[in-house]
Amino acid sequence: MRFDHVWKLFEGNAVVSDLDLKIREGEFLVLVGPSGCGKTTSLRMLAGLERPSHGRIWMGDKDVTDLPTGQRDVSMVFQSYALYPNMSVKKNLAFGPKVRKEPKKDLDRRINEVADLLGIRQLLNRSPSALSGGQRQRVALGRALIREPQVFLMDEPLSNLDAALRVQMRAELIRLHNRLENTTTVYVTHDQVEALTMGDRVAVLKDGVLLQVDSANDLYEYPESVFVGEFIGSPKMNVQPGSLNTSGGVANIECLGVRTTLSPEITGRIEATPSGGSVLVGIRPHDLHLAGESGPESERVQGLIDIVEHTGTEVFATIDVGDAKVIARLPRTPLPVRGQKVELAFNADRVLLFDVESRKSLLRRDSEREKVSIR
Repeated sequence: MRFDHVWKLFEGNAVVSDLDLKIREGEFLVLVGPSGCGKTTSLRMLAGLERPSHGRIWMGDKDVTDLPTGQRDVSMVFQSYALYPNMSVKKNLAFGPKVRKEPKKDLDRRINEVADLLGIRQLLNRSPSALSGGQRQRVALGRALIREPQVFLMDEPLSNLDAALRVQMRAELIRLHNRLENTTTVYVTHDQVEALTMGDRVAVLKDGVLLQVDSANDLYEYPESVFVGEFIGSPKMNVQPGSLNTSGGVANIECLGVRTTLSPEITGRIEATPSGGSVLVGIRPHDLHLAGESGPESERVQGLIDIVEHTGTEVFATIDVGDAKVIARLPRTPLPVRGQKVELAFNADRVLLFDVESRKSLLRRDSEREKVSIR
């Protein structure tokens, strides 16, 4: 299945721009990006609910660009539920299979399996109006699951569930996908944590343009732009101005008021030294910590804690380092407090380097991996 240089225009404005993306059979692909980036529009074009302005959409060897939704072997879960209000939950689940005249005995079994999977067995006789938002979303998800199509299309199906149930449902969706062999899932979300935990590959979009598609690990380790680097990872990556100088096979960077020499491994990955030496330096919060903690470190900077955020499992603090603000991971005990002076350390071999003008990465990958270049 693939988008073949697909464009979607609304009133002359490009919502999706030259989308060229192959989706592998049987994979779980996540489309992620901020609101308005074109991910839902792309999903709707796969479903046949929107027609591309330019380009073609293929499923296998078949051009389905002009094929009606009912003739595509896809099932879609909408963010807005789209349940039939005059039908019970059970009848909503059964509607599609009944239209296709599937055996009633088999249908009853599948309804019970899906209801148990989603925890809605006790809701089967209720109407949608008697359900909470989260319950309605689970029914909408169940209506898609019961069909067992070749392609699942999911538009933020977990957005109305509480935090605990979202975590549970993420795991259930992954198990379901693994159980259904050769079934492809295309999943839309703006939640990068959801994207990274669920997708075999993750496609990052911004302003209708595909920036990068990769595994979750490669997106985190090898972002091809500042946007991808900041969007992937929580808390987001620190990006600070710096300078890069290479001479005689040795590379030095200066950032946050300190100067350090990069290792030969990192130096060998630098593709080009920008004119004037100015760069943007990316440092992940997990790679910026109190000096003296376990783990590699090469440089230290002084700072003053401004904001402390306790996530339950970790503590992150926004710290003033001179005129810059950075986010660092700090120990849970003793709990850091606002106004506390700290000495931070970071491993210079974990930094990321970006061009100031293009905001693209200056580092090659350290191994051959499939990637989509930034446009």
